[in-house]
Amino acid sequence: MDKITQLKQRLKHGVTPAMATPIDTSGYAVHGDVVPLLVDFLRTRGVRGLFIGGTTGEGILLSMEDRGRLLETVLDCVDGTFPILAHVGGNTTRDTITLATHAAAKGAAAVVVITPWYFGMDDTAMLAYFEEVAAAVPDTPVMIYDIPQAAVNGVTPALLAKIQDHIPNFAGLKCSRTDIQVIRALLDTQRDDLIFLAGNEAIALGSLALGADGMISGLSTAVPEPFVALTAAFGEGDLAEARRIQQRINQMLALQPPGRRIGGIKRLLQERGVPVGDTIPPRAMPDGGVWEKMRRHLGLNT
Repeated sequence: MDKITQLKQRLKHGVTPAMATPIDTSGYAVHGDVVPLLVDFLRTRGVRGLFIGGTTGEGILLSMEDRGRLLETVLDCVDGTFPILAHVGGNTTRDTITLATHAAAKGAAAVVVITPWYFGMDDTAMLAYFEEVAAAVPDTPVMIYDIPQAAVNGVTPALLAKIQDHIPNFAGLKCSRTDIQVIRALLDTQRDDLIFLAGNEAIALGSLALGADGMISGLSTAVPEPFVALTAAFGEGDLAEARRIQQRINQMLALQPPGRRIGGIKRLLQERGVPVGDTIPPRAMPDGGVWEKMRRHLGLNT
C-alpha cells in the first residue's frame, strides 16, 4: 500500500509524540481551545507527527464523543502538514470499529489499535479481532499498539507473522515492551516494508539500532527536544551523539514523579506555558513542579 510506504518515510528517524489531551475544568472533557496551543508547541519543535488518544493521551478514559472531537480538532490544526496517528482501540469490537471508521473518514494517516485489555485472549481471537477492525477501514493503514504490561494481551512474533500475512492494510507496530529481546524478535519477524515505532524511551536507541523506524514517546509531548535530537543523530549515523542523548533521556526519566507519570507530563506542559489541565480522575497530579530541575539537567531554557 502506497500510503504505508509514504507514512514510513515521513516518520523515519523522527519522534511522534503521544500527545497529552487537554482537559477542561470539569476534569473529564477535552478542552478544545487548548489543543491548538499544544499542537503548535510540538510542531515548532520538529516532531514528525502526532499520536492521538493513546496512553499518555488518556484516550480510553474519554467518552466516545470526546475521542472523536479530539481527533477532529487536531486534524483541523495540522491541516495535512504532518501525519496524525489516531488511537482507536476500545474494549469492544463495536467501539473500535466506530472510532476507526470515523478516523479514516476524517483523514487520519493511520489508525492505531491497542490489543484488547483486561481479559486475556489467545492469538486466534486477537487475529480475528484485528482482521475485523482492519476490514472496516480497508484503505487506511492500521498499526497495532503492543503494550502487554498495561493491556495484559500482547503481540507475539507468531501472531505478528499471521497478522502481516492476513491483513493487507496492516502497517506495523507501535511497541512499548520493556524486554529488548522480545522487541528484537518482533523486529526480526516484521517485514522491512512495514513501520516499527519504538515506545520504550529508556531503550529507544537499542530499538533504533535493531531496526525501528522512529519513536512514539509520551514524555516527548512535554519535552520533545531530546527525542527529536536522538532520532536525528541516529539518522545521521552519529552514534556517539545518540548515546549521549539517550543517557540524558534516561536521567530525565528518573526525574519523573514516581507513580504519576501522566500527571508529571501534564505538570511539565503547564510549567512550559501550555495549560493542558490535570489528569482525568482518579489519576493524581504530582505534588510539586518538575520542569525547573529537568530543564537544568538537559540544558534547555524554555
